[in-house]
Amino acid sequence: MTNVEVSNKAMELFNENKIDEWINTLAADDITFEDMAAGYKASGKEESKAYVQSWKTTFPDMVGQCNNRIESGNTMVEECSWTGTNTGEITAPDGSKIPPTGKTVNIKNCFIYEFENGKIKSMTNYLDMMGMMGQLGLAG
Repeated sequence: MTNVEVSNKAMELFNENKIDEWINTLAADDITFEDMAAGYKASGKEESKAYVQSWKTTFPDMVGQCNNRIESGNTMVEECSWTGTNTGEITAPDGSKIPPTGKTVNIKNCFIYEFENGKIKSMTNYLDMMGMMGQLGLAG
């Protein structure tokens, strides 16, 4: 698969809540996944799977789409948009739990991908966390 095809498949599998398949077929064994807004970095398939799954636990109906993409060699930057309803607990960076709000969010983010041998080697997520928290009624 090309890098674009890998990215498209990752979005498709996330939207279908097929996180096991996402990790098992698209991720390098030593994948890293960093969320800049939350200050979290996952290393390896298990931690990365838990991070990706946490979004579907917090927003079970969340779906995304890629709006723009720039590719250079094994690096790709994507601008994405996401919609989902918060029906699961939110885990704060300190580990505390925030009860579900029942509110729907429309958020944007950018991913920076690094690919190796047709697999995702690393992903960095730059998310509009303040926008999301505001829509949830959790920030001014």
